[in-house]
Amino acid sequence: MLFSSLQMAGTSLNASTVGIQVTGQNLSNVNTPGYIRERLLLETASPYHPKNMTLGNGVQVGGVTQMIDTFLEERLRNSFSDANSSLQQSDVYTQLETLLGELSINDISTSLTSFFNAVDNVLNQPENLSYRQMVAGEGESLAEKINKTAQSILQMQIDLNKQVETVASQINEITAQIQSLNVEVSRIEAGNNGGNQAVGLRDQRYAALTELSQLINIRTYENENGVVSVFCGSDPLIVEGTRREVVVRYDNDSNSTLNLATICIEPSQNKLDASSGRLFGMYQGRDEILGGFAKQLNQYAHALITEFNKIFTSGQGLTGYDSLTSFEAVSSADAPLNAAGLADTPLNGAFQILVNNKASGKTTTSDISISLTPSQKKDDPFGVGNPIPATGTTLRELADSLNAVDGIRAVITNDNRLQITAESDEIEFSFAQDSSGILAAIGINTFFTGSDATTIGVNAVMKNDPSKFAASKNGIAADTKNGELLANMPETSLQSLNNQSITQYFRNIYDSTVQKAGTIKAIAAGDAAYYASLESQKQSISGVNIDEETLQLLTFQRAYQASARYVTTINAMLETLLGM
Repeated sequence: MLFSSLQMAGTSLNASTVGIQVTGQNLSNVNTPGYIRERLLLETASPYHPKNMTLGNGVQVGGVTQMIDTFLEERLRNSFSDANSSLQQSDVYTQLETLLGELSINDISTSLTSFFNAVDNVLNQPENLSYRQMVAGEGESLAEKINKTAQSILQMQIDLNKQVETVASQINEITAQIQSLNVEVSRIEAGNNGGNQAVGLRDQRYAALTELSQLINIRTYENENGVVSVFCGSDPLIVEGTRREVVVRYDNDSNSTLNLATICIEPSQNKLDASSGRLFGMYQGRDEILGGFAKQLNQYAHALITEFNKIFTSGQGLTGYDSLTSFEAVSSADAPLNAAGLADTPLNGAFQILVNNKASGKTTTSDISISLTPSQKKDDPFGVGNPIPATGTTLRELADSLNAVDGIRAVITNDNRLQITAESDEIEFSFAQDSSGILAAIGINTFFTGSDATTIGVNAVMKNDPSKFAASKNGIAADTKNGELLANMPETSLQSLNNQSITQYFRNIYDSTVQKAGTIKAIAAGDAAYYASLESQKQSISGVNIDEETLQLLTFQRAYQASARYVTTINAMLETLLGM
């Protein structure tokens, strides 16, 4: 029985030694990021039965386990994903607000105001060419500001596109690491019920899962062998011993020239079911925040170009033209003008061409009709059959109508543009009362060129010859009636902008952007605070408390000393027994 007591003392010494080692491990990792506090599992050893008695057999080490709440860990990872998603979107809004720089001297609103102020100055001194030149200069500054804003937004989208590509590589690296750790954990713990034996490997795996949750939203399941399965939404990334990689797919963006990078799951090539994390924040930032604003900016620029040109094309400057080529080309000179690939579709209507003889001062006005029928669905009760194509005036027919006017000649260039030329040096021509919109559509007698924020510009004719600024409405240098319409445009409700003015529309999209930015920043702050509270809860469970570990160390030390004294007592009894 003394030998059994000595064996019991040995197991007690061993338990205290292991306890001291575990406590030391905790204390040495008190500042290690991601470390999870360990605890020694002690169990009562199986009793033995000498004769008719049942005696205790001391203590035995059951294993080492981690102090962790798995449900809290899952909530923590979900919270981390949400926090990173909202933070990413908040960063994009901050960059966008900085780019727009509203309320500064270099914002689009200020440039727009300066441009229309320059138009208004022409009304005060219509004969002053420097004021007309100033309109062209301010118009070019406005166009450049819109261009640069659009290009900067596109560059921000490109940067986010590259980050999406980087995230795909990071996801594959992390899932490969988790799969490798799964193998090691399973090898150590399979069939072992003594706590979490692979504690160091589990720490690494928890850190990897946290890093993955920063990128995408994940769900995890752990089986009895310690193997963790990982899902992103409904997409499995790791299931038992199988791992699926992600790849980057590129899709065309209908609103820009950018090929959008999208992370897809192999082998289905379906878009990864990410609804949170940095990846989702990048998607939202690139496609909704930046892409949405870019779309609205394009609508704004298109309305500015189209509506200003519609007024401008019906006016005349201080001088007429001796030669003019349309800025826009048609897809075919023999196609109806409303089906010829123009950015703005002309309508049924007419415009006037004014031919002025500079020697005699006589002006001849000719009406040029534009007759167009849009394409229509075939009148078929079964809803089948090809649609009825558009019909009407073609560019070639328009050139023929102009050629019928004395004093001018119209030809179609090799690239399907309309060129109008005076037949003598004594002739100059101008335009008026365009109800069809054809002049603005093909770029004849226009101020702005382009069709959106990336292509807006000022017609080179205006920049080279400011006398062509069309401030008059009733003839060359006759009045400033057309200039008044142009100057009033900032406060005129436009049907193309849902009955908003050009200034009101931009103010509304900017105010909407600021409001959304404030909302997402508040959400980001809330997500960060919620994550911090969960992290605090985790630290209370899994974090190392120096005071607590010191008490544990003293406890194991006293237990070791008591067991050592017990061994000394047994040893003395054995010596007495052997000396008898």
